[in-house]
Amino acid sequence: MLLHACARAGLSSQGAALLRLGENAIYRLASAPVVVRIARSADRLGRVERELCVSRWLADAGVPVVRVYEEIEQPLVVDGHPVSFWHAVSGGGPQPTYTDLGRLIACFHALERCPCKLAGFEPLRASQSRLATSAGTDPSDRDFLCGRCADLTSEFQELEFAIPAGPIHGDAHPWNLLSDGGQVVLLGFATSVIGPREWDLLPTAIAVERYGLAEERYQQFAATYGFDVRTWPGYPILREIRELTMTTWIMQNIGESRAAADEFALRVASLRERDFDRAWTFF
Repeated sequence: MLLHACARAGLSSQGAALLRLGENAIYRLASAPVVVRIARSADRLGRVERELCVSRWLADAGVPVVRVYEEIEQPLVVDGHPVSFWHAVSGGGPQPTYTDLGRLIACFHALERCPCKLAGFEPLRASQSRLATSAGTDPSDRDFLCGRCADLTSEFQELEFAIPAGPIHGDAHPWNLLSDGGQVVLLGFATSVIGPREWDLLPTAIAVERYGLAEERYQQFAATYGFDVRTWPGYPILREIRELTMTTWIMQNIGESRAAADEFALRVASLRERDFDRAWTFF
């Protein structure tokens, strides 16, 4: 796959190193400072096109992002897999911080007139789809999660947001930051949509309450962005929506490892018991 994609792009795949294997197979070429991302299946084409478009839009606006490799027309579709090419980052700079995340997300949210075809925000759509195909899940757990999806869908419709809606990153975590040439850059735009900006502020707040992130780090993030999402009255509802999506995500992996199955059980129990302080393990 990599060989064919690079050949079509006029690049050599010899000596390429696999950086990550997940939603994408990500390789760094030895022959050029280029990273190749091979999506899992043909139905990811829209996500890849969106990621390329958002990255170009942000770069044109002066937001530090991982840059598209513009020497070829893309995305390519190779053997049914969408493929994109990116400039490799240099690394070696400062370790990205939550302050960097707050600053870059604020820059993202400040922009207007996005030229990309971004879908509307449907926060529970992925969870509903996962639950509809959740073979192997305990029926009582599935019924509980389906019920919460229905209830939270209704509650979401009643929310009054504090920040005007617009383009959002969709997955605003520190691991979507890299160091490049002495500056921190943003990446990971496959889930960008038009929606409430509060959604991009949730992961850092949840990291304090579920994963033990120091309160000081959260305060740095919130101060840099300019808003503490925890002070917004709708936060508990949007937080539970986010945590439900996190729970159904790990549900997909319960047949792969005992650790994933145990974590899924813990998360469902904490949501069922409405224990919003119980520690979760990051996956």
